Amino acid sequence: MLRRIGRGLDSLIDHYVAAAVVLALFILSLVGVGDVAAVSLLGLLLCVVGLGQAQPARADLWILVPLLIYDLACMASALRTYGNIVDGYGALHGIFPLLCLLSACVEGEGRRLLKGGCLLWAGTAAAAGIGQFAFQAVVQGRVGRMSGVLGNPNAMGIFLVMGWALSTGWDQSEEEGGTAGLSFLGPLFLMAAAMTLSMGSFLAMAAGIGALVWERKRTAPWRETFRYACRLLAKASLGVGTGLLIYLAGARTGAPWSCLPLLLYGGAVIASWRTFGRFLEAKPRMAALIAGMGALVALTAVAARPSSVATFTERLEMMGSGLSYLTAEPLFGVGPFQWRLLDLNDGGKYFNTWHIHNVPIHIGVEMGWIGMATIVLAGLRALTRRQEPAERAMTAAFLFHNMIDTSFFYLGITALALTAAGGPREEGRGLGSRGTKLLFALLAALFAYSLYHTIALG
Repeated sequence: MLRRIGRGLDSLIDHYVAAAVVLALFILSLVGVGDVAAVSLLGLLLCVVGLGQAQPARADLWILVPLLIYDLACMASALRTYGNIVDGYGALHGIFPLLCLLSACVEGEGRRLLKGGCLLWAGTAAAAGIGQFAFQAVVQGRVGRMSGVLGNPNAMGIFLVMGWALSTGWDQSEEEGGTAGLSFLGPLFLMAAAMTLSMGSFLAMAAGIGALVWERKRTAPWRETFRYACRLLAKASLGVGTGLLIYLAGARTGAPWSCLPLLLYGGAVIASWRTFGRFLEAKPRMAALIAGMGALVALTAVAARPSSVATFTERLEMMGSGLSYLTAEPLFGVGPFQWRLLDLNDGGKYFNTWHIHNVPIHIGVEMGWIGMATIVLAGLRALTRRQEPAERAMTAAFLFHNMIDTSFFYLGITALALTAAGGPREEGRGLGSRGTKLLFALLAALFAYSLYHTIALG
């Protein structure tokens, strides 16, 4: 045991950049949409890590450069609106190109450690959310939709769905005869995501499943692709269905403690997940039958949260409100945090939220068309470049969710997308040692100024 721990510590030391990125993901998940002082301090520390490592970045410039331009657009909009570059998203979202750059410095075994660390943290967040739900139900006797470490059910839902998508890579490894690795986290993510009752996240999961099936079709005949899709849907039905039962027992009955036996059942599902997977492979007809029962699970989710239909309609109205302001200030936008004030005073329906539930529209309204164009370009590139199936599924789920919600503005969610699906690729461009250090130095200057500005204004 001591030798194993020693080898693990040696691995962390050898791949300290990957360890630093995982630690940053942990911190960013806890700060929600962001705190300028905390993010600036974290950014400075990460820049020091970047400047101290010898490996030059091999980055996908079609993602890194648009992120940098987007951040400049954020700062320009804040400068025009508030007279400084800090009172907006510039300092907060400067962490995105920094994480992209750091991830591009991680290669080989460090890359696998980085993905595994991201997955472990997401799994820990899922377990913590379920534990919080159980504590509130049994000890406090009251519980609602699980919000977890991110503090918001919708944000927590997509975070867990992205974790589930990433975990399918380990499921695939097992199917092909490799080690199971962290595949046991799959049902944990599914159950926890169900307990958020986030309908947008369920739709994003469907997008992720579609991406996985599309990737399988590229290398397998239709028959095998259909069977693979049935196995995916069957697993999703069992995991999500179990989570819904736990939620309903804890939140919709007169005996919240009744969720405890179902939590034990959920533990049994996790323990037998690999056996269930082999069963689905051996019995394709049963896999198709269980997959078909997913329709009942979906209906149950909608019935458990009947307001979801009205919420979706309201989001469409919100997008319409955003489109009406899209041409107001095409170059710089109306300014960070200004759409809500405009919405309050325009005489129409007031939506009482800081962000339009469509990220490209919101960015176009508040930060201008340049920022909107660059973020769309980065998203399209992330979806179409060469990736492992699990990474593409996670990217598809994340991008879809941002068309109907605001997960981009939760730093931990976007950080997970950039770190777990980022990193060097064949089409990546080497920046060289000088270019890499120059970018780290410029970003460090941004964070140092933002921290000084925040502390000076006290």
